[in-house]
Amino acid sequence: MNQLVKSDAQSELIHAYLFKNDGIGQKIDAESALKWLKNSNATPSEFIWLHFSNPHNISKDWLQYIELPMIFKEVLHDERRSSRLAHSHQGLFAVINDVTYDLTRKTQPQIATLWLSIRQRWLLSAWTNPLRSVEHLLSLISAKQPFHNPLALVIQLLTIQADVLFDILRNAAGKANSIENMLLDNHLPKRADLGGIRRDLVRLQRLLVPEPAALFRLVNRPPIWVKEEDADHLHLATENFSVVLRDMAGLQERIKLLEDEIAARVGERTNRILFILTSVTVMALPITIMAAMFGMNVGGLPFKDNNYGFWAVLLISSLVTVFAAWLIVRLLAD
Repeated sequence: MNQLVKSDAQSELIHAYLFKNDGIGQKIDAESALKWLKNSNATPSEFIWLHFSNPHNISKDWLQYIELPMIFKEVLHDERRSSRLAHSHQGLFAVINDVTYDLTRKTQPQIATLWLSIRQRWLLSAWTNPLRSVEHLLSLISAKQPFHNPLALVIQLLTIQADVLFDILRNAAGKANSIENMLLDNHLPKRADLGGIRRDLVRLQRLLVPEPAALFRLVNRPPIWVKEEDADHLHLATENFSVVLRDMAGLQERIKLLEDEIAARVGERTNRILFILTSVTVMALPITIMAAMFGMNVGGLPFKDNNYGFWAVLLISSLVTVFAAWLIVRLLAD
């Protein structure tokens, strides 16, 4: 029976790292992780990071040593999955999203979600799909970068998330620059491309940027076990997201102005085409009317028996057409 429990624990656990006094993470297996959790004599500066493959089915073998908050289970069924970092009883709770975004919009953005529960002695995380931010964090741990408490790991994930947003904004701004240059060169780009990017930015802002109010509350009232240095880093991460929000709002407004400019130019071009078609119709109207009148072939038609009747009608129609064309050109000049 014990062997079966160990097998279940090992199958659902992807990574386990033990961080000691120096903050350097050491990879351990599921059995060593369970043994550490049972040990109540661990020093306060030690903590463990457990990363699972499925947040819905974490076995009781782990949960007897790790108390997950109710909000952890509630948010698992929340389809919105917006990023957040907030207080939860004596610890913290976080949802962090990662995105694979194609600026050409040939494929839809791919969203992956990471759920975290943070306490002083442990950090529990779980995903249903791999996240690049977690893989990047693992590479930092392998490179012996120190992390002295669980919140430091979460702050690093938030920093990576902010960098992803900055990259997306930089690429979107480059796309907006290229479209603006096309407008300056009197070329008319497609408005739908900009509209799609603006909608994607709104969605990514909702998914990737943590709730600002919760972040500021956490900065002002961090848990008692959070070191001052980590509180400063959290404050810096909050400022980074504030900058992202400001830049994203500015880019959305700029894209909206470009859309309005494209719409105005499309309307102007459409009006010009309609005017040309109307002008051609007006200029052809005298000939059309006279052809219809003389084509009735009834008695009393003028010039019917005149040898030069055709040329006379043609001359009158041409003069009227030239006068209509002159009048239209005069109206355009005014």
